[in-house]
Amino acid sequence: MAIRHLGAAREITVRSADRTRLHVEVRGPEDGPTVVLAHCWATSLASWGPVVRALDPSLRVVLYDQRGHGRSQTPITRAGYGTDKLADDLCAVLEATVPGGRRAVVAGHSIGGMTVMAAGPRRAFADRAAAVLLTNTGCTQLVARSTAFPLPGVLGRLGGQVFLRATLPMGPANPVSAAALRRLVLGRSSDPRARRLTTRMVHACEPVARGRWGAVLASLELEDAARRITAPTVVVAGAEDRFTPPWHAHHIGSLLARCEEVREVPGIGHMGPLEAPGVLAELLEKLAADHLEASPEHT
Repeated sequence: MAIRHLGAAREITVRSADRTRLHVEVRGPEDGPTVVLAHCWATSLASWGPVVRALDPSLRVVLYDQRGHGRSQTPITRAGYGTDKLADDLCAVLEATVPGGRRAVVAGHSIGGMTVMAAGPRRAFADRAAAVLLTNTGCTQLVARSTAFPLPGVLGRLGGQVFLRATLPMGPANPVSAAALRRLVLGRSSDPRARRLTTRMVHACEPVARGRWGAVLASLELEDAARRITAPTVVVAGAEDRFTPPWHAHHIGSLLARCEEVREVPGIGHMGPLEAPGVLAELLEKLAADHLEASPEHT
């Protein structure tokens, strides 16, 4: 594990089980209660930025780029993609950043939430996850339940499959692509800054990695793994989320051993960390205060 300090953020390189390099950033006091954040498909750890800025500064925050995203390594072969790899990566990050004998609140957005659920059966996860937050995510029937493509029956499902699996470069951001992304993943009243950041991150995502992860999402099945999460968990849905509609949050809540709350937030779409950062920060702080060794000082 290599570390170099960059002001408020400490950059860490972590190797996963198959030696894939993961870019990790640690912010906040080293002795603070730890929150670990996993981001969504086709974005980067920057998508958690508004939540990090809203969090109590006494918290220690760990963020990482999923493999094939941001500054993490992109696997060359299809063998480098799958829910088992997501779980490997999260466990490697937890083992590298959460000291032995300590635990963290672990949060995942979209594919980040699927990462958390995939890791549910792992001993490394159970030993280090004191509590969990899942937002805008699902564990099964992603294409069947999506309302992002308003076409009837098989046509809507086909549209979802094509969108997820596409590996073509998106080219430079433009008003047409921005409008399409807003329709797919953002609420009707989303902030212009959320729209700009979403467009920038999606266009920057490596297209082959985007398509291969999309293929994983298209056939996702994590119900059994979700049942294996033993930590107290809060599940959040966006009332206007077309990609993972609120059905998913309530379904996950029904599977969890210790579901503390299923919260449906009005007016937001799929990009919860960008659209409702205050809500997620408040929930993370409460989970840290309730379930970690030390409580953050609320401001």
